[in-house]
Amino acid sequence: MAFPPMPTTMTCPQCGTNFVVEVHTIIDVGQDPDLKDAFLRSRLNFARCPQCDFAGLISTPLIYHDPEHELLITYVPQELDINGDEREKLVGQLVNAVMQTVPQEERKGYFLQPRTALTYEGLVDAVYEAEGISKEALERQRKMMRLIDSLLGSVDDDKALDALVEEHRDELDYSFLLLLSSMIDAAKEGEVVGLDADRLQQLRQALLERVDTPMPPTAADSATVDELIQLLQEAKDDQAFQSAVMLNRERLDYAFFEALTQRIESARADGKDDRADQLADLRRRILDAMDRQRQAIQDLEDEAHLLVMELLDAEDTAAAVREHKDDLTDVVLTMAFRLRQAAERRGDEKRANRLDALTSAMIDTIEESLPPKQRLINQLLRTETLDESNDVLEANRGLLDDELVEEIEAYAEELATNEDERVQELLDHVRAILKQIDAKRAIQHG
Repeated sequence: MAFPPMPTTMTCPQCGTNFVVEVHTIIDVGQDPDLKDAFLRSRLNFARCPQCDFAGLISTPLIYHDPEHELLITYVPQELDINGDEREKLVGQLVNAVMQTVPQEERKGYFLQPRTALTYEGLVDAVYEAEGISKEALERQRKMMRLIDSLLGSVDDDKALDALVEEHRDELDYSFLLLLSSMIDAAKEGEVVGLDADRLQQLRQALLERVDTPMPPTAADSATVDELIQLLQEAKDDQAFQSAVMLNRERLDYAFFEALTQRIESARADGKDDRADQLADLRRRILDAMDRQRQAIQDLEDEAHLLVMELLDAEDTAAAVREHKDDLTDVVLTMAFRLRQAAERRGDEKRANRLDALTSAMIDTIEESLPPKQRLINQLLRTETLDESNDVLEANRGLLDDELVEEIEAYAEELATNEDERVQELLDHVRAILKQIDAKRAIQHG
């Protein structure tokens, strides 16, 4: 008998709305095999606020049992702040609950030595390993994410981008561009915070101009449903099919699936079962590909959330951040900012201050590896008053040259294309900083 989830009232950390979610503490895939796929796709213990759409994994103690692979592993989130005795008691209760569902004669030695996952990521890795997917394979995807973040940081600097592309040319393969395209689709649909679809598209175009990796064709805007179906059916292998789905995802909307279903039903009615089966299989493959791509992106946000929580619990925040320097992507930084804002809205001053210190440590660590001018620009953009920007400029007088001015002017031109009121306020501040730089350079050249 499968263990049912427990309806639990949650309070959204962003808007304060109360809503009910189903929480699993026991995941026994021997009792309910479907739970394995749901767990690996982060669909278990995943909450989304019905009011503001804030979403994320729920922190809860877990035990995962897979009798086929003799895997019994427990996980108690550190952020729950459960002491050693209580933790041991809780784990014992979870193990006993699972054991009671297994007949005496089927109980094996692994029940006596359940494994412990220190992090949620470690729990997921253990399950993947039991399925034959190595840590190396998982780390390859995470490495690709770190490379994407590095490339994004240089997308406006041709020289820096050229250098990065040359350094990582062997890594910029078909699967890398596949992941990048998946991120673009997720950004367009707003599935993950911290992803800028336009900037990701700019990066993809820049990479395609610099590498020779062939990509599947994209359907023309005027392409019919039948032409799109043909394009997908002509994909030579699964990798090409995944890419074709990704590159044409905007066209794979409700209207497309409605038309595809009509063609399946029409073929059945005409006695063309082979054609109907082909189209039905195509529909299944498309939906599966889209689901896998969505999950890959959801995993990014979940990992970002978990990393922020891990860093937040560290005794030495700055040291912990430096240790995870290579993991500090835009998604992680945005997640930290988002949680800080949520804490402020809830009036949780203590947590807000800790998150503020964490984001500052992240920014400082990221900027340590930036070129001096880029670091200066970032510092200037974080200033709120002209007195603050003046202090930053005074401390960096040796960097106030034509190249710096050109970079800031280019950024100002980009801001000018956005009519949002807050962006225009930033634009006014940037223009004022440019005037300050001009004045200081005039004095220098005196």
